[in-house]
Amino acid sequence: MDVQLKMPFEVLVDLVEQLPESQKQALIRRLQSHHQEQPITAAEKIARLESMVIDSEVIEVPSVHREDWYDDDGR
Repeated sequence: MDVQLKMPFEVLVDLVEQLPESQKQALIRRLQSHHQEQPITAAEKIARLESMVIDSEVIEVPSVHREDWYDDDGR
């Protein structure tokens, strides 16, 4: 669903970034509560999950041995 903004989206983002932290949090809560009332589609769920993926390199492969994780012999 497209929204017809009377201002460019970037201007809206700039305005929101100028809000005090308390008002930003109130806006986030308001938007989240609005979205919780409406069921989301599978595609929207997938898009939300994909938006949380970070692009960072794995520095080393984790060991499968417990002792390497906890510095003990498991006793």
